[in-house]
Amino acid sequence: MSKLRIGLIGAGARGTVGFGRLLTRDCADRCALVALADSNAERARAAARYLGVEADVYENYLDLLDRTDIEAVVITTPDYLHETHAVAALRAGKSVLMDKPLATTARGALNIVAAARETGRRLYMGFNLRHVIHVRKLRELVESGVLGEVFSVHAVEHYDGGRTYMARWNRLKARSGGLFVHKGCHDFDAINWLMQPARPVRVACFGSVFALNERGIPFPLRDGVRPGPTCSSCAYVDICRDRYFVGDEWVPDLDPQARAAYKAMWDERASRIDGYHKNLCIYLSDKDTHDQGIALVEFDNGGTAEHSEYFVTPLTNRRYLVEGTRGHAEADLHGNFVEFVPRWGGKPTRYQPDLSRGTHLGSDLRMVVEFLDCMQGIRQPTADGIDGVWSVAVGEAAEISRAERRVVEISEVLDVRSELLKRPESGSERRTAS
Repeated sequence: MSKLRIGLIGAGARGTVGFGRLLTRDCADRCALVALADSNAERARAAARYLGVEADVYENYLDLLDRTDIEAVVITTPDYLHETHAVAALRAGKSVLMDKPLATTARGALNIVAAARETGRRLYMGFNLRHVIHVRKLRELVESGVLGEVFSVHAVEHYDGGRTYMARWNRLKARSGGLFVHKGCHDFDAINWLMQPARPVRVACFGSVFALNERGIPFPLRDGVRPGPTCSSCAYVDICRDRYFVGDEWVPDLDPQARAAYKAMWDERASRIDGYHKNLCIYLSDKDTHDQGIALVEFDNGGTAEHSEYFVTPLTNRRYLVEGTRGHAEADLHGNFVEFVPRWGGKPTRYQPDLSRGTHLGSDLRMVVEFLDCMQGIRQPTADGIDGVWSVAVGEAAEISRAERRVVEISEVLDVRSELLKRPESGSERRTAS
């Protein structure tokens, strides 16, 4: 069987460390990464060296899409570009693996679904939480009926590394849709998955930049000496516990040559091209998103959900608590357990999954393998474009609620009666249970 020929649009960390390594190493027997596109060609060339591939590099993604030998593309550009890039790729006859979120608005996400429907190309939604063993086990318990009817889900994320969002493009709503879209869409999708067939109808949200601002600077300032603007140039780098040097972060299995190439993706030579730095001062950078927040969601069956996320924390973990008419279930990803407790007594049942190696508890690899299976017609996707639309709709409503301090109806951001939200009985977007 010939290898699937793939192009990568967006040669940043997620595209290379998250997907590129999997395509070129773990799945090299099934696919070939033959081209990379990024508006910063210097960064893309360094990314190709990091991956160790002889891939063509394009500054204009349309040149990559003109390649008739490329069958599918992986899109990992900044979120505000997703709609433009995905629609163009689908109309160019390519199938698409889209990293989350599908778009920064529900309407934009629906436009991508429309393009997939019109062209008949496959649109695979990259929600790696659906491939985390613990979340899959919760879904299995829901589908088994042992919980009865699910009426509430609580999802809590503590993410120590999340503070670096304030150093990168993610901190700006114009580029990310806000962190309840960029980051929260993961958990909103997991909640939607566990609450199905119920659908979200309204959202209330609260959040702020509570700590990662000027008053939160954790060291005394010298007269006339400001921190930043980047960690690399900061006068306080020796005493700041939040300092961040690109290349020092955890990147798996790098030999010295690969590590040097990864650092070159973000060095001054690359930054001079587009002015982008990954390590702006997280306290003084301009930002309009949040470092802590909580969103409340009501569903059309009367059920409720809550998602809270904290980026000022020494912890990294996700926990889910699921309430049903016949019992309670919860999952602790880094505590590594899933537990079910019957409502009317009986011994709790605890499951301890075998943890997988790799990024995001091994879920990224499972996701890429499933995408390749879908391309070969072996199975249908666990998450598709419609799932992507609903998660963005909740995140977008949450961002509006936070900004305007009011409850927001999902119908304000999404035409919930759209035919595009109905899955066809057959075709590339029909989803089967995982």
